[in-house]
Amino acid sequence: MSLELNSIKVNPSGWGPVGKLEKFTDIPYAPFSKGDKIGKCSDWNSNVRNYQRQNYGSNAFNPFTFKLEDDEDSFTLVDYTRAQNKLKNKGKTYQKQFYQQNKRGGSTAGGRGGRGGMRGGRFGANNKYWNDRRQRNRESSIEIGSSWESKEEFDLSTFKQYTVEQLPEPETIGTYGKVKYYNKVYDRVNAKNEKKLQRAENSVPLIPTSDDKVIRSEYMNGNVYATDSILAVLMSAQKSVYSWDIVVQKVGARLFFELRPGTSEQLTVNENVTAHHQDDKDPINTTSSLSQEATQINLNYWQQVLSSNVEPFKFDNELPEGEEFENCVDVGYAYKKWDLGDDIIVLARTEIDGVVEGLPGQPPKFISIKAINEHDSNRFGIEFRKKLDSQRAAILATEIKNNSTKFAKWSIQSTLAGCEMLNLGFISRDSIRDNNNHVILGTQFYPVADLNKQNGVDMKNCWGILKHIAQTCMKLANGKYLLHRDPNRNVINLYAVPENAFDQIEEETQEEEEEEQSKGWVEESRE
Repeated sequence: MSLELNSIKVNPSGWGPVGKLEKFTDIPYAPFSKGDKIGKCSDWNSNVRNYQRQNYGSNAFNPFTFKLEDDEDSFTLVDYTRAQNKLKNKGKTYQKQFYQQNKRGGSTAGGRGGRGGMRGGRFGANNKYWNDRRQRNRESSIEIGSSWESKEEFDLSTFKQYTVEQLPEPETIGTYGKVKYYNKVYDRVNAKNEKKLQRAENSVPLIPTSDDKVIRSEYMNGNVYATDSILAVLMSAQKSVYSWDIVVQKVGARLFFELRPGTSEQLTVNENVTAHHQDDKDPINTTSSLSQEATQINLNYWQQVLSSNVEPFKFDNELPEGEEFENCVDVGYAYKKWDLGDDIIVLARTEIDGVVEGLPGQPPKFISIKAINEHDSNRFGIEFRKKLDSQRAAILATEIKNNSTKFAKWSIQSTLAGCEMLNLGFISRDSIRDNNNHVILGTQFYPVADLNKQNGVDMKNCWGILKHIAQTCMKLANGKYLLHRDPNRNVINLYAVPENAFDQIEEETQEEEEEEQSKGWVEESRE
């Protein structure tokens, strides 16, 4: 038998392999010194830190250097040893305290408990909203038609950049109607001397912009027509959270902004609260129910604080005759126009709520009258009954924060109407579960300019926003459009809608003279 030896390759110029070894291709080579200590590939018995420190290459970077991860460094085995006896009593004491706190409705992190589990503090055990960070899908004010064509999208985050160089000076075209004087008896109402809120029997007249007889007769004084409430919605759009929509009619070189037929101006409640707190499962505390409640409260308070024993203040002209004023409250209108430049002239109907006697030798002053109401002070703001007399400023600041959009609309409307003062009523439910009966806990007059400043309302910015929207709509073709505030995106969409969109079928036919008058002024405005 013969022994066969493999061929041995000699490297005459040095030591090591000769040629290329294909099986070691693409394997990184780490140079080392013959004096380095070579360790084991895997050693389960030694400490990892010592292994890394003692074996070769640990003090220099190379492809084979082992790196200890942070999470492995914190790894420990489960300790099954029993806890010391001294900790047993402490755990039982904590459990007992926790049970008693939950039974009262609170928790150790939320402060004192309350009856029925409703006053457990911000982090109470029964407060299911304390960590509610869900993205809520809000309802749209109208269902978008499949045939509607999107013409423009306004980014509300960019509205702060629009402004006018100078505030436009208002020019009064005419004043109509009459308003009552404020009853100073209500200045003495406080939380300890509350007064029952009476329900108003009459309603507020609802007159669309295009049907306003004064605007029809004075349309040559402007080319953009609206009401103060519609202008306030547009000017405060960047503060809005809930969805809304406004109809835009483009007729020649003129724009008509008006509410969609069949709708009315509704007040919102806690629109600007960051977290979702409305209880949609509670019928009286849903978003729509609270809105209707707040709207009715404002009407009731407005009519109750006016004096019926004093002769009302009459404006220069009487209101035009029409069915829209039947069974309605006394109201005063001031029609004004503002020149914004670049061929944008706004003609609007502004509303005056009441009047107060001026100083001796001075004329009466017109005022706006509004009301804020609480429905659940445990989750929103400060309880009116307990803190109104001592912390009225704090309550107002909290209400402005939670209802920034509503306060912005009120102060803008007051500014447009020329009212320097706003009378604010503080209303509360007679019972937390009764949304029909309310009490007046206090009243206060506030300068409109101060409310604008506190709420961050800049009238130059407001006029700049309106001008930007009007200029965009002026570029459109004649037709009907809809401005729609998206409920879940911070944008306003401008849609082109059919001419018969939103039209309501009227059972009663209008007289021929009114139809001809309407056609005449519209056709003349097209020229």
